[in-house]
Amino acid sequence: MAATASAGVPATVSEKQEFYQLLKNLINPSCMVRRQAEEIYENIPGLCKTTFLLDAVRNRRAGYEVRQMAAALLRRLLSSGFEEVYPNLPADVQRDVKIELILAVKLETHAMTLSETATPMLKKHTNIIAQAVPHILAMMVDLQDDEDWVNADEMEEDDFDSNAVAAESALDRLACGLGGKVVLPMTKEHIMQMLQSPDWKYRHAGLMALSAIGEGCHQQMESILDETVNSVLLFLQDPHPRVRAAACTTLGQMATDFAPNFQKKFHETVIAALLRTMENQGNQRVQSHAASALIIFIEDCPKSLLVLYVDSMVKNLHSILVIKLQELIRNGTKLALEQLVTTIASVADTIEEKFVPYYDIFMPSLKHIQLNKRKSSSYRA
Repeated sequence: MAATASAGVPATVSEKQEFYQLLKNLINPSCMVRRQAEEIYENIPGLCKTTFLLDAVRNRRAGYEVRQMAAALLRRLLSSGFEEVYPNLPADVQRDVKIELILAVKLETHAMTLSETATPMLKKHTNIIAQAVPHILAMMVDLQDDEDWVNADEMEEDDFDSNAVAAESALDRLACGLGGKVVLPMTKEHIMQMLQSPDWKYRHAGLMALSAIGEGCHQQMESILDETVNSVLLFLQDPHPRVRAAACTTLGQMATDFAPNFQKKFHETVIAALLRTMENQGNQRVQSHAASALIIFIEDCPKSLLVLYVDSMVKNLHSILVIKLQELIRNGTKLALEQLVTTIASVADTIEEKFVPYYDIFMPSLKHIQLNKRKSSSYRA
């Protein structure tokens, strides 16, 4: 195929089209098609990859999806293997890479740094931002299928070198710098389309985009908060665990960005939904994200509202605690348990003396955890 062409030999039109089709297959909804495309792509030599990716990024006739995937792959290739790839490139390809890097730096510097100072000049030239937003959202889809994610017993730190995390940060900075009047109209339709995608990566990216723009678009999103929250709640039942986790993260972020009105308006639906998600024993990573979101929600929830749910919350939290304690003893797994204990502490801290009647319910299990901590150096409370 095109990617196996000899170094220095210009690619034919058919070779380019074949490579473009490979890029399309990398974002195909079919897992089988994507895996086959990934195997082919991984076996392409670095020089060929760089040459064809550069061509795809620059070719406006290649199609939007092809260009976005090419940009994401080129960034990943250069960030992860720059020292191995770049010195072996021909001089003309090195020159092209430099040009693309300069353009990328200029785009990010002007779009992000200037947006943070919210200069009138940039607000007058919103076409620059309108062109950047689809690129940023496309980068947020650059996620890896990780079979170990489900069973991991520790929360990994964000990989700030990844396309997805870098793009999420950029979107947050854009929204905070330029405000909702500029950013929300540019992002809303894109995000809605992503949330309707059959590909979990797009749904995940759409939710994280909602999470990213909330603070900067606070005022403009107030009017659509009902439909937004109801939409996010549906994704707590998504078939993919990472999408469910992203929905939890988004609810937690919204609980911060729109507090305390968020708590006053959605306490009934959000508390119930997060407790149900915590009760799902099939995935402790999702349970942990749900518990984390509930902790954030509780922090700004008025005491008068939280006490309305204390009986049901205590019942649910205690039943989950018993199960998680058994898992700790049997398997040594602790991720969800740690978040659960923090959730119980948050409830107690918020409702204060109202928690006293429930003290005896939790103390036997909490004491057992403390004893187990002393016996096992691997456990961190």
